[in-house]
Amino acid sequence: MKPVAIVTGGARNIGWAIAQRLAVDYRVLIADLSEPQQPLPEGCDYIRADVCDPQQVGALFVRAEKSGPLQALVHSAAITAPARPIADIPLEEWRRLMDVNLTGTFVVAQAAIGPLSRAKGSMTLLTSRAGKTGFAALNAGKSGTKAHYCASKAGVISLMKSLATELAPDVRVNAVAPGPIEGEMIPRDRWPDIAAKVPLGRLGTAAEIAEAVYFLASPAASFITGHVLDVNGGTLMD
Repeated sequence: MKPVAIVTGGARNIGWAIAQRLAVDYRVLIADLSEPQQPLPEGCDYIRADVCDPQQVGALFVRAEKSGPLQALVHSAAITAPARPIADIPLEEWRRLMDVNLTGTFVVAQAAIGPLSRAKGSMTLLTSRAGKTGFAALNAGKSGTKAHYCASKAGVISLMKSLATELAPDVRVNAVAPGPIEGEMIPRDRWPDIAAKVPLGRLGTAAEIAEAVYFLASPAASFITGHVLDVNGGTLMD
């Protein structure tokens, strides 16, 4: 029987690619507020879940453990917002991003501690290059950095390191930080301009993020914890 993995935010784009990749070796439970717009890959199931709701998240992990030991959690659920100068960010919008992107990560990670510890599994959180740089677009300036998005993703990085410290040696905890990736977060007409600023000369793909996640969840990464794996085409080298 295949081990079990959960992918939050798995109904589309990067999360969907991750679920497809993990389904090769895992029985994958996709958790999202949105239903998948494509047929589920073989070996995947879907459950509607709001990552900000502890009851729904708890039910997600109960269902996962009924299928077997939980070997991998990939937390991909997140939202973004328009670029605005910091002075113009509504407090309501700031709170919404923090609630979903950071508090949602905390809620999911907290619920995962018991199941992953019992199975000696791994946790991989999706953060962003923006969480390291403080700006979401390569050409960001005074017109807006998406400071709220950046701050939420920086919080994910710090939370990941706290989790990795506390849960070792039973659970490995890492993060993947995508740079500019083809998909719905970047309008297609902007792809050429952004690609021109990427040292590798193109945007990345969801499948490339999925490969990085797959590696961190695999035995090949058995001595890696507390690490942020950058997948950004060279737009940040640190």
